[in-house]
Amino acid sequence: MPLTTLLPRVPRPVDAVLSRLRAAVVDGHYPAGEHLPPERQLAATLGVSRLTLRAAVAKLESEGLVRARQGEGVRVLDVMENAGLAVLSHFDIIERPDMLRSFLELRRAVAVEAVAQACTRATARDVAELERLAAQQAAETDQARYLERDVAFARAVLRSAQAFATLLLFNTLIPISAAHPEFSEALVEDRERSLAGYTVTIACIQGRDAEIARTVLRRALELADGEVLKAIARRRRATKRAGR
Repeated sequence: MPLTTLLPRVPRPVDAVLSRLRAAVVDGHYPAGEHLPPERQLAATLGVSRLTLRAAVAKLESEGLVRARQGEGVRVLDVMENAGLAVLSHFDIIERPDMLRSFLELRRAVAVEAVAQACTRATARDVAELERLAAQQAAETDQARYLERDVAFARAVLRSAQAFATLLLFNTLIPISAAHPEFSEALVEDRERSLAGYTVTIACIQGRDAEIARTVLRRALELADGEVLKAIARRRRATKRAGR
């Protein structure tokens, strides 16, 4: 095994600067419409070279958080108008009920429409693959593997729906969930409910009625997400009690 695989990853200077600047923008330390401090000043404050700072700012610009213009400096942009979904990875959505609610709503919309499309497009082989994954989940005892296969099941549904663009959207949602382990764990905390979700999904696809699938799955996911929010609240209360 290479020695590099045994050593902890040391963040590059540009990654550390990017993380600090991103947090400052997201948290409102640098409000939308204002400019970041001049390059020389900001580099000195952060203790990095101007080249490193430029690389970090370029990444921020690609994320839709700032806009750099020659002779004008770097202006902070309105996150709600310019950033993409990936920025949610850098918000503490667990502490922001509005963001967590909207994230859950987006996940539900993607899931419901994917299953509805799969009702008319899934092949027998697709359904067999979903049944195989669900059966593996029923026997799984490792939490990490269960979470991985939960994602695999969702991807299998999207493939059966032949929803290429939606699958790409789903790929942007995965890192957001991964950035908030507490959220991911709450999704599958109740194994019985989680496994029932696979059963309902497969049954909807086999039923071949897209409208019924939308109605049934939307209601099922609304109830499931309500339980997820309760699970997160319980975890937060337990954490606070433990910290006293």
